[in-house]
Amino acid sequence: MRQYQVLTPLEQIEIHPDALLSIKRNDLVPLLDDQFRLNHYADQVVQAQAVLLNGINPQLTQQLSQVVKQIVQHLSSSASIFRQRKFNALQTWLGQELESDARQLNCLKALEELIQQADSLSGQLRVELQKSQMRFLQATGYREKMALYIRAAQEFLQEYPDFMHTRQLQDHFSERLSKKINTLQTLQTGNDITLVQMQLAHRLSLDLMDRFKEAQQVLIPAWQYHLKQSRQQQSLVASAELDKSREQLIRILQQSSEKK
Repeated sequence: MRQYQVLTPLEQIEIHPDALLSIKRNDLVPLLDDQFRLNHYADQVVQAQAVLLNGINPQLTQQLSQVVKQIVQHLSSSASIFRQRKFNALQTWLGQELESDARQLNCLKALEELIQQADSLSGQLRVELQKSQMRFLQATGYREKMALYIRAAQEFLQEYPDFMHTRQLQDHFSERLSKKINTLQTLQTGNDITLVQMQLAHRLSLDLMDRFKEAQQVLIPAWQYHLKQSRQQQSLVASAELDKSREQLIRILQQSSEKK
């Protein structure tokens, strides 16, 4: 669901006449003899759609975004930790070289743990996203059913005066049915807003996961390669490549976290 699905206005949804006739006969005509049931008209559609209007767990997305930010912070601080340094005999004797190596190992270990944590959260988020997308599709299906019930009620309201000649009906039925139609329309308008918000959450979550996956599969290995080359060659060129790959990695990860 990369592209937003534009919700067709209810009044523009195509509905087969047979479906309208079925609702009138089986749902609306019986209300003439039992008007109390008018309060429950289209209840099954309302309830079914309400259950489906649950988007992605926002805490899961926030957690992934926070971990990505921590990865960015570690990469930013790694510039000083992995800066090329030459130790003289005294500094080596004092253990400064060993301390530098230990800091680098700790930095790499912490970074690896964060990457694994982000990978786990990304997997959980992908499952949540798939479930939410399925609920969205089901909810749009019930949206079409809501259009059917509203259209049938509107037509029945227009046809209602014909029943006045053959049945003794209370005059306020048409007023109550009109109010019921307005209630259903208002309810669906609110549901449509939620559906749009669900799509926005889907898009943001996809962007976040895609950015992290790009970093995990391409940019992080590239940075690790340049880090290895820099430590082995101890050259300015290798160091420059390391800085370049780190900055590219930070930029991609920052773009993903800033979208949240």
